[in-house]
Amino acid sequence: MNRRQFARSGACSLLTSTAALNTLFHLKLAGAAASEGDDYRALVCIFLFGGNDSFNMLIPATPAEFEIYAKTRGEVALSMEGENAALPLRRAADQKRDFAVHPSIPGIRKLYHEGRLAFLANVGTLVEPTSLRQYRNKSTRLPKSLFSHNDQRDQWQTSLPQMRGADGWLGRATELLRDTGASDSVAMNISLSGNNLLQTGASGSAYNISPEGSVSIDNPLAKGLFAVPQKSGSGNLFEEVFSQSTRDSIEMDRLFSQAFEKVQLESKFPGDNDLAGSLCAIARTIGARKDLGIKRQTFFVMMNGWDTHQDLLADHPRLLSQLSRAMTSFQGSLDELGVADQVTTFTASDFGRTLRSNGR
Repeated sequence: MNRRQFARSGACSLLTSTAALNTLFHLKLAGAAASEGDDYRALVCIFLFGGNDSFNMLIPATPAEFEIYAKTRGEVALSMEGENAALPLRRAADQKRDFAVHPSIPGIRKLYHEGRLAFLANVGTLVEPTSLRQYRNKSTRLPKSLFSHNDQRDQWQTSLPQMRGADGWLGRATELLRDTGASDSVAMNISLSGNNLLQTGASGSAYNISPEGSVSIDNPLAKGLFAVPQKSGSGNLFEEVFSQSTRDSIEMDRLFSQAFEKVQLESKFPGDNDLAGSLCAIARTIGARKDLGIKRQTFFVMMNGWDTHQDLLADHPRLLSQLSRAMTSFQGSLDELGVADQVTTFTASDFGRTLRSNGR
């Protein structure tokens, strides 16, 4: 690692390159170069864009706490009784409080009961520890542009709440992995939702695919470049770089498509669910890992529509159902591929909603 890379890492929320690498080794993301066998690891980010109302995803079920929740949330609160009652979570042996989840996520609840899923509650962007009093009298440093969807989405992806960042924490992490020789560069970062900050690093962004696989370059300009190959040293730097970039993209498309098409899954994904289609493509890509010669990967998919406002009671159950069914199917495909313990899927969202309701 050169000094420029070291300085960039030190300025980021990863603190220093040493601390970052220690974290990556702890997560078993680094060290693939020296390993044997199928030592594959992947992170899959499902970003819920618009602000998931997490207070109606996971709720307190201990009677006294539920009473406070129901009174504060008003007409948008879930019920513990009736046809659409919240689904209680089984209490762990050392757990002193009861919780329940939205009735639209039985699949997620099942994964939780199997010990394969966890809820990380009360998480948000902060520059430094902040109390309510400090927030109100503005005596502490706060994240930039609170309540702005785009800014808060970017802060989750850059992990830099105090400033605007040009790259994301996954992009920085994968560059550190490449520096250690822990991974090849082919298809390491893959996005199903176009370019994103999370996977962007100093040397580039994610490789974009669709639910059907690789997106080939098929336009007259690209064809023209290959009809008359450019010669090195032509004097036109832009022309040479663009030509080489196009060649690389077409070659990557060829390699990726060949590996992707070979993978056919028996696991069933719901056909009326765009997120499920994207996760199916991720599963097939993971299934092609050996042909691609890759041991470390990150994936990104954006799920839109979570900015529900007055349509919360109508839209939120539908969105949660799509999320639950897609994640359940995806986990089943990972079981089929034999990598369920090697892939971590996580959700993130620009922010949650206020506990207190302002109407519907």
